Amino acid sequence: MAEELDDLTDEMKAAVGAETSRAIYEVTTQGIRTFARSVGYTDTKYYDEQTARNAGYDGLPSPPGFLGMPIFDPNSGGRRSEIFTNPFTRRLNGGTEVEPIEQVYGGDVLEAVTRITSLELANGRLGQMLIQSNETIYTRKSDNTVVAKTRGTGISY
Repeated sequence: MAEELDDLTDEMKAAVGAETSRAIYEVTTQGIRTFARSVGYTDTKYYDEQTARNAGYDGLPSPPGFLGMPIFDPNSGGRRSEIFTNPFTRRLNGGTEVEPIEQVYGGDVLEAVTRITSLELANGRLGQMLIQSNETIYTRKSDNTVVAKTRGTGISY
């Protein structure tokens, strides 16, 4: 168990507002169909491009919440997720909220930039914990349009 902190360290305070990762996501038609099927969407606009076009879409639309899959680059050194020393070793996902802004389509390539929006220490029944909030902004590379934002909370204890 980590030792108790009286306050956030200077390193932690400096991390608020900092970019923690940058990634490229591909939105494929196969990914759209797989996601739609896995979450139970039955509207054929997520499966058939002609049906989607007949409904007024520019192509196969991505269902709410699906923003593609990150492209793995073995030479990149991985995503930078820790920009401060976290004294806690256990981590939980405290929830994620998706804010769709523009329609995403099969064939889109998105750039995702994540920043820490807040850090706070709290006490829970298992002891002290660090609550980290992040915001990720997804931008379509072809026209530099922000298509979605996600906000997430991570809990370390």
